[in-house]
Amino acid sequence: MGNRRPGAGYDLVQIVNSTPYNAVGRVEYASIFCANDNYSVQRDETWRASSRGACLVTRITATVRTPSGNVEAEPYTSSGTSYSQFAIIQVGANRFQVTRVISAAKRRKK
Repeated sequence: MGNRRPGAGYDLVQIVNSTPYNAVGRVEYASIFCANDNYSVQRDETWRASSRGACLVTRITATVRTPSGNVEAEPYTSSGTSYSQFAIIQVGANRFQVTRVISAAKRRKK
C-alpha cells in the first residue's frame, strides 16, 4: 500500500514544488502522538520532513505566493496514508493542487 522501512516507520514526507512560485503549508498526521509539520518550499525545490515514524498523513495544505497574491491550493486529503511523495502543481490560471506522486515504474505495472 505505501512505503515502509522495516523497524524505522514510514519514509519521510517529501513535497516537490513544481510551480514557478514559493509556497508554504502544513502536513497533518492521523495521531495525536504525531506532531504536524509546517513547511516552506521554494519554486522548483523539494521540502523533506525531518522525522515521521509510524505517522499516517491525513492532509497536506499549500498556500502559493503568486505576484497577484496568496492562493490556497486544493489540499491533498486521506483517511490516513503511508505514502510519502507529494507535489504542488499548477492546474490552471491561479489554481493549484497538492497531489500524490506516482512513479513511472508503478504506472507501467498496471
